[in-house]
Amino acid sequence: MDTLATLASGLGVDSRETGRKALEVVRARSPELIVASEQSGEDLVSTSAGFIEMLLASLRYDADDIPPMDLEQRARDYGRLRAAQGLPLESLIEVVAVYRRATIELLSRPIEGKPHYDEIISMAQGRLEDVTERLTSAIARGYLDHVDEQHRVREGEMSGLAAIATAMGRSLDLGETAEVALVEALATLRLSTGALWLRERSIYKLVHTVGLESDQVDDFARQVGPQVKASASAVGRSESQADRVAGREWNAIRAQLRLHTRAVGVMSVGTMVDRVFNPSELLFVAAVADQVAIAIDRARQFASEARTDHLTGLANRREFERVMEREVALADRHNRRLSLMMIDLDNLKRINDKLGHGAGDGALKLVAQQLQRVVRASDLCARLGGDEFGVAMPETDIDRARDVAIRLRRAVDHAVLGMRAPEHVEVSVGIAAWGPGQDWQAVYQAADADLYEDKRRRKTVRRWQHEDQQPPQIRLLGRAGRRKASGA
Repeated sequence: MDTLATLASGLGVDSRETGRKALEVVRARSPELIVASEQSGEDLVSTSAGFIEMLLASLRYDADDIPPMDLEQRARDYGRLRAAQGLPLESLIEVVAVYRRATIELLSRPIEGKPHYDEIISMAQGRLEDVTERLTSAIARGYLDHVDEQHRVREGEMSGLAAIATAMGRSLDLGETAEVALVEALATLRLSTGALWLRERSIYKLVHTVGLESDQVDDFARQVGPQVKASASAVGRSESQADRVAGREWNAIRAQLRLHTRAVGVMSVGTMVDRVFNPSELLFVAAVADQVAIAIDRARQFASEARTDHLTGLANRREFERVMEREVALADRHNRRLSLMMIDLDNLKRINDKLGHGAGDGALKLVAQQLQRVVRASDLCARLGGDEFGVAMPETDIDRARDVAIRLRRAVDHAVLGMRAPEHVEVSVGIAAWGPGQDWQAVYQAADADLYEDKRRRKTVRRWQHEDQQPPQIRLLGRAGRRKASGA
């Protein structure tokens, strides 16, 4: 026994060269292990030599202590590592057998042809069989530990995903949706920090953060936010894509929130602790991102419907009042110009009575379409109810607003002629400009009064035009009646 221990101690210096040769055997028998190790940047020769040193070290102890606890723990960690790399357990068991044979060969060289050769080798083989059996068992336990842990993680992820889907289904508010997504994802992945940005045109706008102080938000965005280059990505069944990103302080998973190939936002969840995210965690975040994208789209659609007139697609009265209140506040604060235009469809009742409500709806849509054609993108067009429309016109004076009103009338007339509608569509327009100290209701009332005056003038003109089309004697009688009524 002392001879075997002494021999094993003296051969440690040759373990690296033996490990290199054994590695070639492993490369031929288990190429998948070599590929996984090379991808992770592992020093394969050192790993191979380490196994042989572990087996040699076990020969230096009594049988009751084979292998020592530190060696068994190393084997267990090895099994856990290879399981995380997705390698089959059978390949690991085969690798241990290769290293056992390599160790026997290493022991044989210095004593070959010498006395007691067969006895020493037989003893070494018996000992190494016991050692490899226990090491194989330790590797298997580490391997199964990882599998069991991953199973629990999957259960946690599925539970977290279900909680996210359920919680987000309870709210149609964008802020609440963002908070639920971040909090649940952080809890499932045991992370501390997160942020969510929504895409508006080509800009990403931050809508919610968790675990960030106000002075950390900008650094978090610069290090792991929407514009950062990813170091690795996960491709799975999810439409959204999850990337691994790392900054000076944070390690994070960033998800591109996608719905029907359209990017709707970005979500980053991370920690300031050293953390290497595995592919399954990236895939989980991608699955969460899909749920978040759906919830965001639903919340946006609800918000849009809550602000929009269903018939014309213009803003509704509530949205118009909100925008007018905001624009008046801005005009007052920054000394800006602001005008309001009111439009009324004069003959909607006649169209409804004569041609039906379908034709009336068509007339309202026509006016809405022409409104959107003649105003600027920064102006807000709204249907205020019935046959009444309003346009909030920031940075617009009264003369500019009147020019828009003229173009609107021409556009409506041209559209009606082009459609050859059986009934002419006519609109009255009222305009008012905001003045210092006024609230939006005052501007509205002034524009409404101007609308009433325009409607009265147009009604008078139409009556005169109608009389001019009558036979001369009827026309004279009508004018004489008006003079008598006026006391002329």
